[in-house]
Formats: sequence, structure tokens, C-alpha cells
Amino acid sequence: MKKIIIMVLALGFFLAGCGSSPEKTKITFWHAMADPKDKVLKDLITGFEKQNPEIKIIPQYVGNYDVLLQKLLASVAAGNSPDISQVYENWTTRFIQEHAIIPVDKYFSADPDSKNDLKDIYPVFIRNNSYDKKLWTFPFNKSIYVYYYNEALFKKEGVLPPETAAEFLNVCTKLTKRDKAGKTVRYGFGFRANIDIFAILLYMNKGAFFNENETKSAFNNDAGVETLQFITDLYNKYKVAVYTKDYLDGDFKAGRIASFMSTSPHRSFLESDVGTAFPIGVAPLYTGKVRTAPIAGTNIAIFAKKDSNEKREQACYNFIKWLSNSGNNVKWAMGTSYLPIRKSALADPVMLEHLKKKPLDLVGIKEIDNATTDPRVKCWQEVRIYIGEAVEKALLQKATPREALDEAAKKVDLLLEK
Repeated sequence: MKKIIIMVLALGFFLAGCGSSPEKTKITFWHAMADPKDKVLKDLITGFEKQNPEIKIIPQYVGNYDVLLQKLLASVAAGNSPDISQVYENWTTRFIQEHAIIPVDKYFSADPDSKNDLKDIYPVFIRNNSYDKKLWTFPFNKSIYVYYYNEALFKKEGVLPPETAAEFLNVCTKLTKRDKAGKTVRYGFGFRANIDIFAILLYMNKGAFFNENETKSAFNNDAGVETLQFITDLYNKYKVAVYTKDYLDGDFKAGRIASFMSTSPHRSFLESDVGTAFPIGVAPLYTGKVRTAPIAGTNIAIFAKKDSNEKREQACYNFIKWLSNSGNNVKWAMGTSYLPIRKSALADPVMLEHLKKKPLDLVGIKEIDNATTDPRVKCWQEVRIYIGEAVEKALLQKATPREALDEAAKKVDLLLEK
């Protein structure tokens, strides 16, 4: 009898304990952050869960951005999308039209901290996440294009990072080296044969991809043609630049190219690859007709779900807000070399100490106020392909820059009409 009483009491305590621990709200987070960025993200998630024990964040690395987009499209169509995910702006355009996401503004506008956040977050990030004056997504892993160069070679040749287009051509020329047989053994500049180099220089040339309403191509106007002509001249006429379809890290490390342009976090990969072979220099992009640099990177969206409820959505927002607060934004920026999205990050003592040790991180940060962003048309992925093909066609002299861009514009305009 005594044993039965003890068992009943034990069962009662067990059931009571279960009743006092409500089921956690589980939030799935799809991302494309591979190691070491993945480790930084997991550490931040652990910190959030300690402060919010009622919420469980389930991060899922799904591959690169192309894979992430395909999985998101499939999950939305099947009705089993994640709770939150990284998204590019043009993805957001599509998901808004498909009613696949809910605006962050639903909770942000009611947040008592929203006014301070709007003052603190860099305006370019707020603008780029807002559609029809409503904040739909929240900035996450943002980067900006900078100029990488072999500092040892630059010092040896007595040149400095270029500040103008004329200086850029001069630097490329001085750093291009040919052997006695006339074979080029080092190029002053390297770039990938895709849209990126065209986009960077187009923005610097005061050009644009589309008209103001993003309903018609504009990249084949005079600014676009001048831009592509300059790129092809670097390769064909002056022979001071080389292009590849692959990444440039190997050629840079081997000394086959002296400089190239890439995003600010790319430095972490370069440093691990180049090692002590030579010091890596980082500088702002040179100033063209305007001083600017394109922003890259994704944002976080809250996905709509059939079985959604206020509790789930609020938990999603709470995590996004926590992830982007000033202290965590500093941890993320320091651990990944992505840009801080908040101005207050630069007043944080931890960040200031970090920048003393890694002053090159400051190069990209200083460019934020001059930054520009890519178009947000939902067909941007296809547009990138068509323009990349045009760039390579002009480089191979299969068409003039104007012919190549005009051909691409016709294809793009058909996409815009759909």
C-alpha cells in the first residue's frame, strides 16, 4: 500500500511538472551561412534561447543562395515554408506578390523601440527593406564592394590604390608584367565574367539597370555602353586585365593578378588562403562620375503559414529584433566581417577595440553612406544571367558592347512585361 501511495505521489509531481512547462514555440530558420559564419550564428541563437527559454530556434543550413531560393519556392508552393529565412530583395518582391510572407512592419510599427531603431539603422538598409513605405524584411548579413590589392606588389612598384578611373587604368598598366617573350605573367586587375563587374562600374558611371519604375531596361543606354566598353578595353585593348568564370583567390595568391573587387567579408576567405604570402590591402572603390559602392547580402523575412498564429509571428519578430540589436550586431560583424547595420555599433567599446586590431574592416563601413543597391524586380536572377552573357560576348568580341547590351535589353524587357 505504501509503495502504491509513493508511486501515485511521484506520478502527481511528474504531471504537475509537465503542466508547469508549456511547449516551446519552435521557429525554423533557413539560411545559407556556411562555416565559419554558421558557428557565429549558432552562438547567437544559443544566447537568444537562454534569454527566451520559451522559444526554440531551429537553424537549417540549406546550401548556397541558389539552392536556398529553389527550396523556398518549392516550400511556398507546397505550403510548408520555414518560419523565417534569408531572402534577397528581388525574392521579397516575388514573395509579397504571392502573399508568402508577412511584413515585419506588423510588429515593428507597434514596437516602442521602432523610432530609435529607425534613427540607428543605416537609411540605405531601411529603404532597401521597405516596399510602398512598409518594412517587409529586416537587414541581416550586409556587405559592400571594396578594392583588394597585393600590398607588397603595390609598394614594390611605388603605386597607391586608385582614386579615379584614370588612376585605375594607370595602376593596372603599371602592375601588368610580361616576360621577355611578351607573355603576360601578371595582370594589374582581374574580374569574373558575370554581371558583377558591370554592375559595380555602371553604378560608378552614374548608370542604372532600369527606368525609375523598373518597367524597362536602361542598362543599354550611353552610360551602360561606356561601362562595358571600358571593361572590354581593359581586356582587349590595354591588355591589363584578365577575366575568369571562377573565383579569383587562386590567381591573387599566386601573384597572377595584382588586384580585384569583391565584397567586404571576402577578406576572411582571402586571409585564410593567402596566409603570410603577402599582406592584403583593402581600399574603397575608386570614384567614377559618382562616388558609390553596391551593397550585397540578404535580409530576414517572416513567412506566412496556414496554421500561423500571433504567438509564432511574435516569436519570429522577437528573434529578428534580438539578432539585430546593437550588441549582437557587433558580435555578428566582428565574427563574420559583414557590415554592422547600426550606427551605434561604431560607438561600442568592443567594436572600437576590434577595429583597432582589424582597421581594414572600417574601409567598407565608411562606404555605407555612399552605397547603392541592386534592383528589386522579381526577375533579377534571370536579368543577371542575360547581362552576364552580354559582358562575355563583348569580351570575346562576338558583338560590340552596344550590340551585346541591346540584345540583352530585349530579353530583359520581355521578362518585365510578364
